[in-house]
Amino acid sequence: MLSRDKSYRTISITLLADGLLFILILAISLISKSEAVFSEALYQLSDLASGGLLLYAIWSSMRPADELHHFGYGLERFFWSFVSGVFVFSVNGAVVVLSGVFDFFNGHSVTNIGLSITVLGVTIAVSTASLLYIIYRKRRFYDNRPDALQKYHQGVRTVLLQDVMSIASSFVAVGALALVSYTGYNYFDSLAAVINGILLLVTGIALSAESRGLLIGRGLDKTQMLKVTTDLQTLPDVNRIREIKSIYLGPESLLIVIRINFRDGLTTDQLERAIDKVQLELVKRMPEFKHVIVEPES
Repeated sequence: MLSRDKSYRTISITLLADGLLFILILAISLISKSEAVFSEALYQLSDLASGGLLLYAIWSSMRPADELHHFGYGLERFFWSFVSGVFVFSVNGAVVVLSGVFDFFNGHSVTNIGLSITVLGVTIAVSTASLLYIIYRKRRFYDNRPDALQKYHQGVRTVLLQDVMSIASSFVAVGALALVSYTGYNYFDSLAAVINGILLLVTGIALSAESRGLLIGRGLDKTQMLKVTTDLQTLPDVNRIREIKSIYLGPESLLIVIRINFRDGLTTDQLERAIDKVQLELVKRMPEFKHVIVEPES
């Protein structure tokens, strides 16, 4: 079941890379006593925890509908993405910022700068390779999908954002260590940790903000609803689209309710066939319309 979800493979590969990087960077941070390197280790830990939550969310969201969850468990994806943003990235970000501020005022010494920069260089290379792979997967499987769905396929979007921010934080750490080596002032290392902590917080806020909107009932925007209206009004029995309401039930599932004024004079059988045509047309154009409800009016 999981193998059919294309984001599962992408997240799994990224998760493996994050795990190896976390172990390597944590070891170097303990050796060098660098706050900047330690902040990058916590960033990789955040990626690791977030990836684990996303994999669980994929598995959980694929459970079939039951007597209590009539539309299935698709919203699990949005919930765990929200949890990841709030508790994983934000908490780790706060820890890094506080640790950096503490060492900034209390002082510390950084050793093995060359080794630390080398490891951070490896991190940048691995994260860049992961980013390019995700972009490839995104273009291959998601960019040709309807706009309504591709921008809310959060598994891929989350990992993409994580890799971009990981590369940015690694460059910050490399720059700080280079300044420490050149000037001999260790507070550049602490300052880099504070900056990376803020990047973690920004990542957490961005992830949780989008998930919040989806959890509280976001639907199609005006442009998407206009396209649905335009498409349906080309059908011969449709006179006018009165109202459209929709809600995301998961990254690949939408519920849409349409109130339609059909042409006058239709018999009961003709009206039923007209409703069937509307439903088939919507599913044909966007297979993610899993639940289509048509409310006819005279």
